[in-house]
Amino acid sequence: MIYESIFKGTKSIVIESEKLKVIVLPELGGKLASIFNKPKEFELLFQNKADTYKKAGIYEDFGNYDASGFDDAFPSINEGMVPVGGEVIKYPDHGEIWTMAFSREIAGEKLVLHGVSSILSYEYKKILSVQGDQLLIQYIINNTGTADIPCLWAMHCLIRCEEDMELIFPEGTKEIRNVYKSKYLGEVDRIHPYPSVLMEDGSEFRLDRIFPENAGKCEKYYVNGKVDTGMCGAYYPGRDVAYRVYFHKERLPYLGFWLTEGGFRGDYNCAMEPANGFYDSIATALKNNAVYNLKAGEALTFDLKIELK
Repeated sequence: MIYESIFKGTKSIVIESEKLKVIVLPELGGKLASIFNKPKEFELLFQNKADTYKKAGIYEDFGNYDASGFDDAFPSINEGMVPVGGEVIKYPDHGEIWTMAFSREIAGEKLVLHGVSSILSYEYKKILSVQGDQLLIQYIINNTGTADIPCLWAMHCLIRCEEDMELIFPEGTKEIRNVYKSKYLGEVDRIHPYPSVLMEDGSEFRLDRIFPENAGKCEKYYVNGKVDTGMCGAYYPGRDVAYRVYFHKERLPYLGFWLTEGGFRGDYNCAMEPANGFYDSIATALKNNAVYNLKAGEALTFDLKIELK
């Protein structure tokens, strides 16, 4: 079942099955505002704290807006100046998609969203459908120009934190690389063993667990190198709810993890971020020889499957 509605003052499309209710905001880059498991009455996504959404301009700071739900980060996460076809283009903070207004079409039981870049020569399409306890999202990003586009796509899906939650990293993960200076993980680019780090005082820092909401800290790290398997997620034992993301490990070979335990705006959320670049900015990905080059006239295509049960 697909129908139009209003969510926090913004036009929305609701996609429902007997188990899931998904709310999509086409005017805000196709943001997923809610993924709700109906039998367990469980909301997965971190919610906008305000009563309404504000529409951002293309070069505005992501942190000044709702920073909630599931946004697509493309063509980068960090802003920066990027050479493209003889020009130097400014890539926006958290990419362009979150500020883009999409056209939408309901095609049977699928929602088709379409947008056109205002800074680069690409068209962006995502197709969403729900079946049972799974949400399927298909992506088609077409380079319509004559120049290759250096780019990075990341799944910026902020989920609710609960103190007893268990983080699920891809099977085979042995090390993580810290990318955000912190008290526990130290300097940027420091590598630690997974799943636990032995601190100088002899205590154990668990990478697959989280701190309480009042910890007042943030972390960001990546699986070091490419993932072995294309599945990640979280388990909420107090609610007996499992969140799983299934992704193509060849097309999205990297995985970042963001966590704020009150350290960013007082928010308590985290995000497993499958990505096709390593990591965050085009400059860093180029240095690491891990940037995706979307060739002129070609398309980047991939699927995500999100399961909540």
